[in-house]
Amino acid sequence: MTVGVRGPLKIPKHLQAVPDPGAAAGTVAERVDASAPPRPPGFPDDPEMVALWDAIVPELDRAGLLTRADGPTVELAIRHFLAARKAGNALQAGEVVLDDPAHGGTAKKNPAGAEMRSQSQLFLEYAKQLGMSFAARARMPAKDEATEVNPFA
Repeated sequence: MTVGVRGPLKIPKHLQAVPDPGAAAGTVAERVDASAPPRPPGFPDDPEMVALWDAIVPELDRAGLLTRADGPTVELAIRHFLAARKAGNALQAGEVVLDDPAHGGTAKKNPAGAEMRSQSQLFLEYAKQLGMSFAARARMPAKDEATEVNPFA
């Protein structure tokens, strides 16, 4: 029984102490070896995709943010990035407003704008999962935090 200043602490019954006082509770992610994933089977020979893979994967690997199972996730992030870039380039080269012949030539928004927003949003979701933004990395505990002594344990 743990006693506080005001008497016995009321700890919920479903919570248990960590068995070894010197060990951190940890997560499954800490037990998986960090290593760069190979390109997944069927990865396209598209030079843009290969160049992005070669730029992104070594950096994430150096930071210890990847495992061998993350290849498909990186591939999808790259695909969404390139789709957003393609839509952005189409929007930049074209008009923001187009004539819509199906509706008597009335003006309508260029669909490339909506496509760019959609693909960008999807890329950012994958980027968060992979720790590719400052905000995502700020939420991740540092590796040496597990070795610090918890004064409240």
